[in-house]
Amino acid sequence: MTTPDTTGTAGHHLRTALDQAGLTYRIDPWPGALARIIATGEPGNVFIIPAPDGTEIRITDDEGITAYEPDEHRGWVALHYKQAGDDIANAEVYRSTNTDVDADSTLAAEAITAFLANRSTQ
Repeated sequence: MTTPDTTGTAGHHLRTALDQAGLTYRIDPWPGALARIIATGEPGNVFIIPAPDGTEIRITDDEGITAYEPDEHRGWVALHYKQAGDDIANAEVYRSTNTDVDADSTLAAEAITAFLANRSTQ
């Protein structure tokens, strides 16, 4: 599978923060994996962070999109799923309405890192 090019998007800022945090992820190019609405005509990427226990965290915005202009950032949402490919969220890991894409991306990566560390000690 080819990794989508995130250059010039809010998703690229998220990608940078996840890389700096040392988190492993894949980018799902399908639109709306976390969406409450279907945003037609937009590429909608979801970042999926696998956990060692087989669960996963998916992060995108509230509309299931990361491929938009960074200055249009409206906050990230990270949800934990008990099973890969499951459609029912188990826990909210991070939710923000922060419009500063760099700060929000860093905070999201930190929240995900802390969540995963907490799960590994349980």
